[in-house]
Parts: sequence; C-alpha cells; structure tokens
Amino acid sequence: MSLRIRLTLLITLLFILIMIGASIFIITNARKAIFDEVQSTATLTLQLVKIALTSTASSEQAELQDQVLEEIALLEDIRHLHIELYRSNNPYRPSRQQLGLQGSMPVKVYAPDWYTRLVEPPAMEFHHSIDEPGLPVTEIIIRANPADEITESWNETRGVLVLLVLFVVLANLLVYVTLGRGFRPIETILKALEGIEHGDYKLRLPTFNLPELSRISSKFNLMAEVLQKSQEDNRYLTQRSLAIQEEERRNLAYELHDELGQSITAIKAVATSIEQKSTHADETTREGADTIISLSSRMYDVAKTRMQQLRPPALDELGLRAALQDMIDNWNARHQDIFCYFSFNGDIDHLGDPIDINIYRIIQESLTNIIKHARASSVNITLSVTDQPGTDNSKKQLELDIEDDGQGFNIDEIRPGLGLMGMRERAQALDGTFSITSGTGNGTRINIIIPLKTGRAEDD
Repeated sequence: MSLRIRLTLLITLLFILIMIGASIFIITNARKAIFDEVQSTATLTLQLVKIALTSTASSEQAELQDQVLEEIALLEDIRHLHIELYRSNNPYRPSRQQLGLQGSMPVKVYAPDWYTRLVEPPAMEFHHSIDEPGLPVTEIIIRANPADEITESWNETRGVLVLLVLFVVLANLLVYVTLGRGFRPIETILKALEGIEHGDYKLRLPTFNLPELSRISSKFNLMAEVLQKSQEDNRYLTQRSLAIQEEERRNLAYELHDELGQSITAIKAVATSIEQKSTHADETTREGADTIISLSSRMYDVAKTRMQQLRPPALDELGLRAALQDMIDNWNARHQDIFCYFSFNGDIDHLGDPIDINIYRIIQESLTNIIKHARASSVNITLSVTDQPGTDNSKKQLELDIEDDGQGFNIDEIRPGLGLMGMRERAQALDGTFSITSGTGNGTRINIIIPLKTGRAEDD
C-alpha cells in the first residue's frame, strides 16, 4: 500500500472520529435542549392552568369553571403537550364535532426513528386535581409531547450533519489531491534510483518545490555525478588495461612469430638437410633427422595456434568480418556435434581497432562458454550496424547477438563467471550495454549494443 493511500486512510479515520465526536456532541445538546424545552413548556402550562382554575375554584363560579375546563379540553394536543381532563374519574372532553371541528389534532414526528430514539426525553406527566366543596372532583393530566421539538431539532441537526459530511468528503479529496501532488516527485525520484541501479549515472533530478525534496534532489545529483565520474574513470582504466593487454599479446605473438617461428623453421630446415645428406648406411642419423623434423613441425603448429590466440593475423590483415569467419570456420571444424551460424549486416570492417579486438574476444569467449556449459546443437551469431533509436541516420550503433539452443540456466541462481564478467567489462569499456537472458531449458542469449560515435567507426 502506497504512502499516499496510507496517509489518506489515516486522515479519513481521523475525520470519521471527529465526525463521530461532533455527532455525539450535537445529539447530546439536542437531547438536552428538547428535554429543557418540553419540560419548561409543560411546567409553564401547568402553572397557567392552576392559576386559571384557582381563580374559579368556588361554587359560585362553577359555571365559569366549566367554561375554563371546556377551553382547556379543546386544547387536547398542542405544541409540546397532550392534555387530558377527568371529572369524577370520567373523561371530560366535549365532542369536536359538536364544536364544529373536524377530526383530531395528532402531532407526528418528522425525523428518522434512530434520531428520535437518541434525542427523545423520558416521559413527563404532570397532574393537577381540583377538589372543592360543592364541585365534582376534577383532574388535569398534562403529558409532554416532544414531537414538534424533535422535528425542529432534526431539521437543524440534519443541516449540520450534512455540512459536516460534506466537509469531511471535501477535506478528504483535498488531502488526497494535495498528497498526490506532493508525492508526485517521489515517482520521479524512484525512477531515477532505478536508473542508477541499472548503471545510468547520467540521470539528474530537477529542483522540486518542496524544500525537503529539493535537498534530496541536490544530494542525488551530487551522488550521480560522483558515480558517473567513477564510472568514466573505471571505463578509462578498463580500456587502457584491455589495450595494454592486447598490445602485449600482439607483441608476444610477433615475437613468437619472428623468433620462435623462425628458429623452429631453421631447425626444421637443418634437419631436412641432414636427412637428405645422410647415406642409407647412416640409419641412425636419418632417424634422428626425421624426429627433429616431426617435432619441429609439431612445435610450429603449437606456436602458430598460440600466436593466433594471442593475436589473430586475419584481424590485422583482412578485417573483423574475415577474422570472425575464419575463427568460426575453424571452430565448426573442431566441433562436429554443434554448428555455428554467422551473419552480418552493414559495414563491419571499419569499426576501429578497439571495437574489432573486443568484439572478436567477446565472440571467442562466448563460443568457449557454449562448449563448456551449454550442451547446444546450434549457435547463431549476428553482427549488425544499425541506426541508433530516436536519432537521425548519422548516428549508428553496433549490435552483437549471440544465441544458442542449449540447456540454459537460471540467472538469479547462478553467479556469473569470469567469462561473462570479462565480456560485460569489454562492452562497458566501449560505452556499450551488455544483457543476457536465459532460462532452464530455453537456451541463452547475449545482446551487446555499442554506440558508434561518428556513424561508422572511431579509430584510435
């Protein structure tokens, strides 16, 4: 769950708690206000009734008292109250039809049941009895009826609750949008960190509005600059190391060719001369000469093989394409159970010595690994000069693709060996990218892309 959603949920929970607290406060106040209002109304009404009846509480004013009682009985259900009259334990209530009134006057609560249950006050009932000599016993019962007050309270509370809910929803939306905008740079930072993880040290972060994120951006850019400088230094050192190594191999190959090769050839020529001059009677001399010739030929073959491994002559004399074709033909001749297919696109003979020798070594190491580990039946090697994506036709790149149909391996479980690490270093030393994909039973594919800065080749 993202930080944005977590914070939004926490703030939503806080708003809900505030809303619950506010609702409890509002309902508690509404309940108290209804109770006080109904109680005060009932108490005041009872006092007024007492005053009215007390003033007529005599036998001389019996007729006037009856009129007062009739008027009180007509009230029946009024706001906040329900009045009942009993005389001599019998209901005292004139017929509404006799008085020209239609029906009764019920008071109904226009509020939800749950709200009514929460704010409804306890039942209140007030009694007043009149027991004067010469007059029948009269009892007045006043019962509190909070229906109107509950309805009014609900209308007011509903408006407050609606505003409160609307506030919570709008505040939540505002918080969510604000957090989204505030955290938007984090996605940029995460993508930049992923780029750094994959070795793209040229990435830089912009300056953000938030000072905290702006400080992170500044520190990130400083870190990226240091890593880029270190990468460039390592790449330069790797290039120089590989160049020195290849130069030493070249010199050693030339020395083997010039010194050891010529010495072996001279030995072989002397031995051949001795063999030709020896007589049939000197069989021991002839056999010794034959042995020297045979050993010289074998030593020369071994030296020639080592010279080709140290520095393939075809690379200097005929170019990369011919050197690769010669190496692959010899490899196919030595391994009858597996065949290597080689194809190329574009001009690959003018890439420059650093690219030529490194591509040659990468393919050479790949074929060695395939023999050792792949158990493949075929290998496909493709070398292409293509346009760099997203650029005009003046910018080219060299793409090398090596794929076998062998047993493959799980990249996450097997630690890369020195061969793969060496190939990666050679590709990165040329400012290129190295990627390998494989799976158990799915073969292995190596892809290398090297930018050609001048559109063809860069010669050092």
